[in-house]
Amino acid sequence: MYSRSHFVKGMELMVLLICYRLYGKATEDSVAYALVMGSTWFLVGSWLFDQFFFNPSGFEWQKIVDDWDDWNKWISSRS
Repeated sequence: MYSRSHFVKGMELMVLLICYRLYGKATEDSVAYALVMGSTWFLVGSWLFDQFFFNPSGFEWQKIVDDWDDWNKWISSRS
């Protein structure tokens, strides 16, 4: 299922990145820091939203709206 393979991992990485930003000690002026953080945030974004970007039916606007509504209902559910 999508939630286990991508969404949960994306959320975990996002929480780790936020905690690292708040409490981590790093030289933020370095190029390595910028590359690692930029690529990791890109990975998080792609894992959270790739179901919309790589959807074969993604060129149908109504299908995108329906998928977005379903995704929001799924995220908001307390199960």
